[in-house]
Amino acid sequence: MTATSPAGDDGRRDRRPSILIIEDEPGLAEVISLNLQASGFDTAIATDGLEALYALDREIPDLILLDLHLPKVSGFRLIHLLRSREATASVPVIVITALSFREAEEVIRAGADAFLTKPFSTDDLLAHVRHLIALRDQPPA
Repeated sequence: MTATSPAGDDGRRDRRPSILIIEDEPGLAEVISLNLQASGFDTAIATDGLEALYALDREIPDLILLDLHLPKVSGFRLIHLLRSREATASVPVIVITALSFREAEEVIRAGADAFLTKPFSTDDLLAHVRHLIALRDQPPA
């Protein structure tokens, strides 16, 4: 994953967008990572909430894929922390979870940009990722 500056044009257009996958199921995290890499993204994996926070202290990704049910620091808590930190407040977050629709609405209110319900298709994942990366890369109006 390549470090980015939280504001301004930092060369994102000259490199592959980076995605931090925060998922405690190693097999699923690896499958997601391989699919994203094959589609032109750089990826990093964190398997629990604490590892994710350490990764975010080192580098800010272009997008975060976040499972809610994580060891050490929950996904809900991570969303709140991400939105409260200046460096990560604008990083798009896609929640990947087995939540009900009602619970997913709570995730969006908490600050996630989108959610995918497990199981999800690679096509749906890539569509969400590409859409949010494109929005992030648009110049301010």
